[in-house]
Amino acid sequence: MRAAAWVLALVVAAAAPPGTDPRLLAAIRKANGEFEVAMTKGDVAAIVVPYTADAVFVGADGTATKGRNRIEQLYRDRFAKSGPAQETHIESEELMVDGDVAYERGKGSITLLVKGERATSRARFLTVWQRQQDGDWKISRNIVLSPAEVP
Repeated sequence: MRAAAWVLALVVAAAAPPGTDPRLLAAIRKANGEFEVAMTKGDVAAIVVPYTADAVFVGADGTATKGRNRIEQLYRDRFAKSGPAQETHIESEELMVDGDVAYERGKGSITLLVKGERATSRARFLTVWQRQQDGDWKISRNIVLSPAEVP
């Protein structure tokens, strides 16, 4: 396991309430770790795997994209416009669980090449996870908060 993956595993575990479903923790680690890699490869399919079919993604500008297929198109359009990220980092800071719903709060950064220069944008996020009938956890809502709110 890469060093970054170990750090992510520790952060997610530290942010989790005692007795948290290990399948939820594994889903978060996997989704966040694969997102970091997929963003640098422009791998849209890997980015949308953890989303439910009817998921909603709310961007920092407040635009809501409804449905996994539309979220997939959103990322395809982003990659067509800006190319893959140079670097991406996701940090879970808190996990709250209420039955079959979990709320993951954290911050992230994405570094792109803009006119030959590295430009990093930072934002906070709130991801709502929903336990599925089979016990797996999927993202039902993903909300990116204004970059201005990140120290």
